Amino acid sequence: MVTKPVLHLDFLELADEFLWTYHHAAPTRPPYWPRYFLLCHAIELVLKAYLALYGFTQDELQNEFGHNLQKLLDKAIELGLQISQSAQNEIKLLNEAHTKHWPRYPKEDAKPVFLMSHFEPSVEELFKAVRLKVRGL
Repeated sequence: MVTKPVLHLDFLELADEFLWTYHHAAPTRPPYWPRYFLLCHAIELVLKAYLALYGFTQDELQNEFGHNLQKLLDKAIELGLQISQSAQNEIKLLNEAHTKHWPRYPKEDAKPVFLMSHFEPSVEELFKAVRLKVRGL
């Protein structure tokens, strides 16, 4: 017998795996694109976990939000996610790089990129808030 997955828990578990892998990935050359992708994707998944808790389906999450961290975060805040304004601002700074797939493909323009370690406290705050809401931990 196959049980139906609980989407918000599945998203959170996968987000935790991406975050763990981000922290344990061997460094490459700056700006560490593989780690950049891991952290941004972990943020996307944890926000989708929060929205799934409020009834969003996998199709809705993909079609309405895609990879847009800013839209995901704005909706989560609207639904009551409690993180500081500074953490919100930091996470939104990663949106362009994530939605335009900078870590996945060579860049043609010479825009500056952020050091990922700078975002770690904000990401930890986000994960803590979502884990508390989803798991009660």
